[in-house]
Amino acid sequence: MDDIRKGQIALAYLKNKLREEGVRLTPNFRRQAGNTAKTIGISIEEAMEFAEGLVRELVEEAFAPNQHG
Repeated sequence: MDDIRKGQIALAYLKNKLREEGVRLTPNFRRQAGNTAKTIGISIEEAMEFAEGLVRELVEEAFAPNQHG
């Protein structure tokens, strides 16, 4: 399995977990994202861009008009 496929699987897994468990945007979110970014070796800017895109996508999905009605 190549790294691209691993990334696709990891993103799908993460989205599913967030759908099931929800997203908590606490006052400490930025600090926690920064700590995680440092731990995994990416910039805080990358971490925040990734998190923002993911949360926006999940919010849009949750509020999308019902396609079955």
